[in-house]
Amino acid sequence: MEHESKKLEKFIEYNEEHINSQVLLKNDDCLALLVALKKNQKMQEHFSPINAFIFVIEGEIDFHLINDTQKDFEIKKDEIFFFKANEKHSITAKKDSKMLVIRI
Repeated sequence: MEHESKKLEKFIEYNEEHINSQVLLKNDDCLALLVALKKNQKMQEHFSPINAFIFVIEGEIDFHLINDTQKDFEIKKDEIFFFKANEKHSITAKKDSKMLVIRI
């Protein structure tokens, strides 16, 4: 990869037909992933094998935590949300949204 300074949201575009994602970094210890969701697109139920956080670059998402309490969290542009390993969740875009997911 060439050295380049670029706004994060410019690294990924929206796709009308499916969720778009791009791996920025992946190794044994971490993952940095960009995700673009059009309004109402949904990431189905899944979990991260390690602790992670989401930084919403643009838009707004609903993070649905699927456990005994079934909680929903609204995460807006420029907000960070931390979640623990093995917490089952899904994500729905309330607006066209781009986010950075970091597994740490």
